[in-house]
Amino acid sequence: MKKTKVKLETVEDALKRAMILEINGKEFFKMAAKTAESDVSREFFEHMVKEEEHHLSILEITFKNLLNEGKVVLPTEEELEFKFDDPIIDKDFLVALKTSRFDSAAISIALTFEEKAFKFYQEAEKNTEDPEAKKLFRWLVEWEIGHHQTLLDLEEDYRQEVWNDSNFWPM
Repeated sequence: MKKTKVKLETVEDALKRAMILEINGKEFFKMAAKTAESDVSREFFEHMVKEEEHHLSILEITFKNLLNEGKVVLPTEEELEFKFDDPIIDKDFLVALKTSRFDSAAISIALTFEEKAFKFYQEAEKNTEDPEAKKLFRWLVEWEIGHHQTLLDLEEDYRQEVWNDSNFWPM
């Protein structure tokens, strides 16, 4: 099947699609938090919900500014600041992941969401001529790549933990 590339005609189109992307991510993490089989996993997914909500609020502010001002006006530094502590990802978290197939599968699925998000924002950044929109999409690219890297590192630590316990070392 041939993959069709979505064309973003305007910054407004990109912002609308970005909001849907963030809503989807938020809903996935809410479901993962409710279904998580350990407290540490639940805490991690709840943190991700808060981050997606923050992204959504930034996009909503930007969208409202676009409608009211007729141009992209970036949120203030204070609005961009995320004020929640990162969950602690330690040995206890990895042990909890090993005992929960759902939690470890949710991490893998989340990786796909985050990759889709940063690629979307890269495309939106590339396709806009508006310098303020470019800044916003660059900020979102960097944040989503950060999420992706955190999940990638978590998945790798989990894999190493499982391999250590199984005395499995591929050649």
